[in-house]
Amino acid sequence: MLTTTFAGMLAGFGLFFVGVWTLTDNLKRMSGRRLRQAVLTYTRHPLQGLFWGTVVGAMAQSLSAVVFILVGMISAGLLSMRVAIPILAGANIGSSMLVFLSTINLDLTVLLVLGISGIIMTLIDREWLRPIMHGLFGLGLLFLGIGFIQTNAAPLIQQPWIEGFFGGSGGSYVTIFFLGTLLCVIAQSVGAVTILAISLGQAGVLNTDMTILAIYGANLGSGVVTFMLSVNLRGSIRQIALFQIVSTNVLVTAVLVVLWIIEVTFAVPLVKASLTVLSDTFEGQMAFLYLYLCLPILGSLFCLTWLERTLARISPPTQTEKDAQPNFIIHAPVSDVDAALQAAQHDQNRLMTYLGKYFDLLEVPQEGISNASVSESFTTLSTEIDYYLDDLGHEALSPRQFDQLNKIVYRQRVLRSLATTVADCTRLLSIEPGSAGMARFVKLLRTSLETTLLTAESAYIGTHSRDLERLANMVGDRSDVLSKLRYAYLTKHVVENRQERMRLVQMTVTAERIFWGLDMLRKTFQSTGKVPELEFRSVQFA
Repeated sequence: MLTTTFAGMLAGFGLFFVGVWTLTDNLKRMSGRRLRQAVLTYTRHPLQGLFWGTVVGAMAQSLSAVVFILVGMISAGLLSMRVAIPILAGANIGSSMLVFLSTINLDLTVLLVLGISGIIMTLIDREWLRPIMHGLFGLGLLFLGIGFIQTNAAPLIQQPWIEGFFGGSGGSYVTIFFLGTLLCVIAQSVGAVTILAISLGQAGVLNTDMTILAIYGANLGSGVVTFMLSVNLRGSIRQIALFQIVSTNVLVTAVLVVLWIIEVTFAVPLVKASLTVLSDTFEGQMAFLYLYLCLPILGSLFCLTWLERTLARISPPTQTEKDAQPNFIIHAPVSDVDAALQAAQHDQNRLMTYLGKYFDLLEVPQEGISNASVSESFTTLSTEIDYYLDDLGHEALSPRQFDQLNKIVYRQRVLRSLATTVADCTRLLSIEPGSAGMARFVKLLRTSLETTLLTAESAYIGTHSRDLERLANMVGDRSDVLSKLRYAYLTKHVVENRQERMRLVQMTVTAERIFWGLDMLRKTFQSTGKVPELEFRSVQFA
């Protein structure tokens, strides 16, 4: 009997965690292009930001996920902290929707949701429908798991050792608090852990005080998750994570735990007393308790200016972050297609300039700037351009406009590949040459690549036919030239060290890939038709 009970509990926890993961993962997929566009369009006023934040929080059910949606937009310069804080405040409130939903008897609804969503997602393969049905199926699994836990918890709590542990001692209270923290770190959703705690409370496993402390611990766990995800962040993109951790997770949890201690120790009617006024049922009271965790952040709406300045002093923007922000696409609405295409082209030209920065760092190292920071700036800017091009592709395009967009998207792919190759090449070139022969080869290859990249930058940004012709002579089929050069250095024993010989081969291979990529870009500027054969032919949209 006990084995069956444990198996049922284990199955319940398994279904619960799979449901949490499936729900949050698929709902986050729905918060991509359209959500970002809505945020940019409708969050100019703090109350609008509060509303959209509530919608996002209800969809994602993971505050750490909302934080990092905002981080991506802040890093691209699309949002300021003044706009992001109301959105985050709303997200905290929106995340309570699932908790209140769990207080309703949904047994029949859960079975219907599982059956209908399961049938639709296996029989109807529609890209827009897939994340919705998968998310609903995850929601059904979550509540089904809770049902298993509640059913099997009743006989389990009759065991003497269970009664001894949950007898209400101070030690067990501390354990329950940190257990809530640990579960939130695992599930990455304070709302989901709150639902689990309420279910265990309804089953009699936890008393009221333990359930309260488990919810408080889960709120602290949400801060731990956000901290772990933000530990490597710097600059203004770290500000939103710090704000969430301090204001909602640490400060609110600390205050509520102190109030709980006072209420339990001195019988002063505080939080628990107020909950009995708001609801007659245990589950309703705990749902309102979760809402208590979210409400204090609303006070931030009245001091946005002070918060923005304070966070900027604590974590000021970095140079890498400034370099990564688009200059043109943020000012050009995609509805004006021709202007949008020009804006995308201008910001894409900035990507081209990053390739030369790798070689600039070889020549003169700069404090605070490294290959890694250049790569980070390139990736951030490139990602924002991709989002913008995706938005643009959903507009009504003429054949000419579609052809131009097709070329820009193709160049994005080539530029990303080039950035990776140039970073690899400069890493190889930066290794201290051991022999005189290797030093001569490195200097020759480096000079050739630097000159070619400067010419390419001038040709692509200016698009003058003379520059493009000169570039064609420089980046034409270089594989034969590099093969002869490699053969000469290897066969004439100019480079004899085995390690250096292998490095020489690697450098010539990466150089060939750079010349090839620059030649592919050149053809898109000279061609009046489609992009080169055997490459990306059309725009693919998610």
